Amino acid sequence: MIVMPRKTAPIKIIILGIGNLLLSDEGLGVHFVQMLDKDGLGYSNLEIIDGGICAEFVSYIEDGCKLIVVDAIKGGEKPGTVYCVSIDDVMAQSTSPPPSHEMGVLDSLKILKSIGIEPKETIIIGIEPKNLEPGLELSPEVVEKFSELNRLVVEEINKVRPLLVSI
Repeated sequence: MIVMPRKTAPIKIIILGIGNLLLSDEGLGVHFVQMLDKDGLGYSNLEIIDGGICAEFVSYIEDGCKLIVVDAIKGGEKPGTVYCVSIDDVMAQSTSPPPSHEMGVLDSLKILKSIGIEPKETIIIGIEPKNLEPGLELSPEVVEKFSELNRLVVEEINKVRPLLVSI
């Protein structure tokens, strides 16, 4: 008897930047993914998505191996504080509803989980905003943390690196 190996889905990492570009630091996730150079990161299995303020992420994130969400996070610390938390921690520790973007991600992940195609791991990486007033520019406190944000995203990618296909 010949046993055929199971066909497996390709390993996929998704970097999803979310936020509103019209509200200063609120748009940091979108600004961040727009500046990322996919080819510079060197993997064909990496998807970089500008999610904007879209509340429906299901079609973007299904079957991902790892989802990295980049967004402004109001955690009550000083502006420029960098956060890196798993979605499980957000769901377990939240006694109040999360910010609207995280709620969209949580709702989408719940839908995907119910049908068995959620990402294997989800991490939220963000920065405490200083300015959420109308405007197109990020505050200096946020901009100066982009290199740390980039480092954290690359670390998360590298945790899955042995499973990725190099370009």
